[in-house]
Amino acid sequence: MKVQTRLSLFSSIVFGVVFGVLALMIYYLHFGNTKKAIYLNLEKIAEISAFFYLEEDELSAVEFEKIREQFKEIVPDSCFQFYDMDNQIVFGLKSVTIPDATLDKIRHNEPLSFAHGQHLCYGMYYEDNQGDFVVIAMEERKSLDEPMNRLAGVLLSSFFIGILAIVLLSRWLSHLAYRPFANVIGQVKNISTQNLDVKIDSPQTNDELQNLIDTFNELLGKIYETVSIQKNFASYVSHEFKTTLASMLGNLEVFSIKDRTPKEYEQLSAKLIKQVLQLEEILNTLSIISDLRENTKPLEQTRIDELVWEIIEKVTDGYPNSNILVHIHIEPVDEPLLFVTIDRTQLLMALFNLIENAVKFSKGQPIDVDIYKQENKLFLTIKDNGIGIPSGQLKHISKPFYRAGNTNQIQGCGIGLSIALRILEKNQIEYRIDSKINTGTSVSLNF
Repeated sequence: MKVQTRLSLFSSIVFGVVFGVLALMIYYLHFGNTKKAIYLNLEKIAEISAFFYLEEDELSAVEFEKIREQFKEIVPDSCFQFYDMDNQIVFGLKSVTIPDATLDKIRHNEPLSFAHGQHLCYGMYYEDNQGDFVVIAMEERKSLDEPMNRLAGVLLSSFFIGILAIVLLSRWLSHLAYRPFANVIGQVKNISTQNLDVKIDSPQTNDELQNLIDTFNELLGKIYETVSIQKNFASYVSHEFKTTLASMLGNLEVFSIKDRTPKEYEQLSAKLIKQVLQLEEILNTLSIISDLRENTKPLEQTRIDELVWEIIEKVTDGYPNSNILVHIHIEPVDEPLLFVTIDRTQLLMALFNLIENAVKFSKGQPIDVDIYKQENKLFLTIKDNGIGIPSGQLKHISKPFYRAGNTNQIQGCGIGLSIALRILEKNQIEYRIDSKINTGTSVSLNF
């Protein structure tokens, strides 16, 4: 069942229950008030009738004339009875007879309101010098039934008309309310695995729907990033393995030119084993970065300055003309700040990519690597004087395979920086990137 249909059904049920309860309350309150009003009127008729028939000899002509006028005005024809002590009708309607037991009850108790046959009756005991009488005023039951039947008809008609109106209005309102959901569903249906770099249009309504869409857009962004990394995993491996594989291949080619001594074979084997282990570590790290598995490798103490020198040596092998200047502003007493507990291979990859990018895009200009203390924390800043990143494109640099518009003349595939930033985020290392076109880029890390 659709939500719109379910909403209409629930609205109709709630309306039906509420209206039904209110209708019953209205009906029974009106029934009680009408019945009470009829009996009050019958009481007045009984009293006026008793005065008119039994008090003429005791009243003056003027007073009795007033009673006569009230009698004519209030008392309908033949709607009263006078019973003597023998339960015989002396005055009034003779076609209806009240049971003796009821008459005796009226004589021995207070006035009585009761129903008899098709009549509503009020009886009172009246003592007079002409004798003692039971005065009965009566009215046909239809005077109560007819207005109640009309009220029941009005309430039933209102109930069915209200139910119909609620169904139609709730369907119309639910259609309006769920129109944004329908738009979102239409946009979601157009999303495919080939087109994940999209966003659902936010309605900007500051409600639950906007929260849902914003959360879904965040999820789409994460899925797009993960799928892009996994689909292009070969590109990652090629990029990260290139330097190590080139070194291994060069060593093997040089080693195969002539025969070698057993010691030289042992040295080459140790070197190759070390490089293979390095490749394995890189592969494991790439798996972690691409969310293929959890990082189960234990963390270790890593000294930042030593890691920086190691990276500079590797970068210099690939870029002989690089000019990297390292500035360490750490006092001996603050030497413990240089040690961080982290996955060393991951941090090496991140810093290598950042320093390599600085060298690559500075076109021979000096690169400054500053290690310093600020607010009792260790900071590392990598600053180049290269081509910079356009301000409008700076927010996209963390996306895999994204390259700024001014990098077309420089070789690359937009992978290294996204890997570096992902590693920093995974290891909760705060970073800040500032860049100005044709001036340079500065990356500051806060350990």
